[in-house]
Amino acid sequence: MDLGKVHVVLVHFPIAFAIGAVAADLLWLATRRTIFRSAGLFCLVAALAASAPVAATGWMRAESIKVPPDLADTIEDHEHAALASVGILAAATAVRVLRIRKPAKWQPAVYAVLMAALAAGISFTGHLGGQIAFGKDYLSGLF
Repeated sequence: MDLGKVHVVLVHFPIAFAIGAVAADLLWLATRRTIFRSAGLFCLVAALAASAPVAATGWMRAESIKVPPDLADTIEDHEHAALASVGILAAATAVRVLRIRKPAKWQPAVYAVLMAALAAGISFTGHLGGQIAFGKDYLSGLF
C-alpha cells in the first residue's frame, strides 16, 4: 500500500486550519470575544500538527513514483515551498504563544506579516502541487 497517495487528501487539513486561524483572528478583531482569540491559536497549532503527516506522505509519494524529467525541478520546488510555509506557520504560532506569555507591541504587526507570508507560501506551494498533479498548463483552460 502506497501511503503517499493520501498526501493529496491530507494536504487540505493544514490549509483549512490556517484559513480558520485567519477567520478566527478577524472575528476576534471585530468582536474582541476571547473565544475567537483562543480558536485562532487552536487552529494554528492544529495546522502545525497536521503538517507533519502531510510532509511525510508527500515524501513517500515522491519516492514511490517515477518522476518525469520535466517535473523533477517542480517537485523539488514544491518541497522547498512547503517547508518554507511550515517554517512561517511555526513562526506565526510562536509569536501567538509568546503574545500570551509576554505581550509586546511588535507582536501583532509581525504576526500579520507572517500570516500574509503564509497565505502567499500556501498559494505558491499549492500552485506547484497543481502542476505536479495536473500538468504545467493546468490553469490555462480556466483563462
